[in-house]
Amino acid sequence: MDSHRGTEDADQGNWIVQILRNRVLGVVAFLAILSLLFASIAPNFATISNANTIILNASIMVIMASAEAVVVITRCLDVSVASIVSLSAFIGIDLFVKFPAIGVIGIIFPVLLGAACGAINGALVSFARIPWIIVTIGTLSVFRGLAVIYAGGRQIEPKDLPHWVQTSVTGELFLGLSTLVVIALVVVIGLSIYLRYTRIGRTIYAVGSNPDAAAFYGLKRPIIVFQAYVICGALTGLAGYLFGARASFVTPTFFQGLELPVLGSVLIGGVSIQGGSGNVAGAAIGALVMSTINNGIVLLGAPEFIRQLVNGVLIVAAVIVDSLIMARVQKLLRLRRRGIMK
Repeated sequence: MDSHRGTEDADQGNWIVQILRNRVLGVVAFLAILSLLFASIAPNFATISNANTIILNASIMVIMASAEAVVVITRCLDVSVASIVSLSAFIGIDLFVKFPAIGVIGIIFPVLLGAACGAINGALVSFARIPWIIVTIGTLSVFRGLAVIYAGGRQIEPKDLPHWVQTSVTGELFLGLSTLVVIALVVVIGLSIYLRYTRIGRTIYAVGSNPDAAAFYGLKRPIIVFQAYVICGALTGLAGYLFGARASFVTPTFFQGLELPVLGSVLIGGVSIQGGSGNVAGAAIGALVMSTINNGIVLLGAPEFIRQLVNGVLIVAAVIVDSLIMARVQKLLRLRRRGIMK
């Protein structure tokens, strides 16, 4: 009897694992179908140059989606990420304009600035216990406003920048891979290892999966959530530098309105909005999906509202699918606890 019960528990556990793993496989399949669809109806979509454009455009979004995923796993959100990119991009790039001799070491400044913004969000959510939606909607405007105030009506043009700033993200490192692509891959791989194999990374999943159980076992959720926001902010600051360096023409309104596409990338990639499930690799693929959709719609010559409509539908669909999947997982967990398998 005990042997039979153990087999049932193992089967239920396998089902849960398979459901969660197949979310990423489903996103990959959706990306493949989407690419085939656009290749058949959009002119010039199925070209090497366009594929390169999609990947380059997706690279910065991949970093932002990976950053956002860390916070979402804790059952929180950060809708201020686009404003952090704007603030980090303008102030960070302006640093090289005013102090060109600072060199590559100056890249750490926009990263630290992003981390500081994340720390503000994290402190208000974790220690002041203000709901994340109020905090990050508020700081969305605050960070954007600070960027506008700092700019003072100025904009940064390519001629103002040291030559190495732009070439630091437009060149190739090895095997013909763009610097942007390599940086995005390093972020995804490094963050995946961090979340899976380090104690802090595992606790981020733990507090998102079951906050009450995490507290029972002595995990301090406020500190863990705070750390997640700081990680998100630091990576978003890095994305700000990369975006500003690539564009070279920098204004404080950069990335305005891209909060939802970033969140959409995370949800489409299989990171559960209910927390404790998903991974940054899925979020990265979700970013590639969003980039592919935007590229295809532009090539079709569709108006802007169509792109917004499609993005909105995808986000709602992703939330619905997430709810259905997590409901199935919860049902399996309840059956497992009862030792019953229908």
